[in-house]
Amino acid sequence: MFMYLSHPLDPKDVAWPGEPVVKVTRCTDVTEDCPFSSFISEIPNHCGTHMDAPRHFVKDGLSINELPIDYFCHKKVALIEIPKREAEGITKEDLEPYAEMLSQVSFAFLRTGFEKYRTENPALYQNEGPYIATSAGKYLSDTFPNLKGVGIDFLALGSPSSRIPDSENPKHCHQAILGYHTGRFTTVIEDMHLAELPHNAKIVQFINAPLRITGLDSSQVTCIVELE
Repeated sequence: MFMYLSHPLDPKDVAWPGEPVVKVTRCTDVTEDCPFSSFISEIPNHCGTHMDAPRHFVKDGLSINELPIDYFCHKKVALIEIPKREAEGITKEDLEPYAEMLSQVSFAFLRTGFEKYRTENPALYQNEGPYIATSAGKYLSDTFPNLKGVGIDFLALGSPSSRIPDSENPKHCHQAILGYHTGRFTTVIEDMHLAELPHNAKIVQFINAPLRITGLDSSQVTCIVELE
């Protein structure tokens, strides 16, 4: 069985506060005078389900098109449940009980349950989301060399909430996991659709295929998981 773990790109969705969302403009439609339908899509590369590569916050870091293909094809995958509420961080201490599991996989889904607010309360989802704390980002990138990426069910790995301490501001959170300090990095897929993934799912493989547009630091990814 296959499942999508990415949200459709929708002009009605939310992005990071102040950032643009997808825009779709119809160019033509099928009529007696025109035989085809066509659109123009404007897609800011950090909205919707997308993958942050190091270049997003690291000047000399790898862009998404420079990452090896094993960042996008995974046979060993884990689902980790870490419930979080608004403006709460996933910390190193949250991850340490799963160290053995994280050492054995190339990708991990970190499910907090916050995804429900994407439709129930979009303003809360956009402005008060959880985050991956700097301690957790450093722990992931420094400790697990085989871990290519993690996926999260909230808007972004940093939170725009005014309630978080400055040490956990979005810049620090991104830099910690994307290799700014050490060069060792773990990529992150933000705004994933993890709600329907069964708790005890036996994952056969996970594919996160990016839009391969020359020059981008990061990109939307279509996420597909195969379950046993």
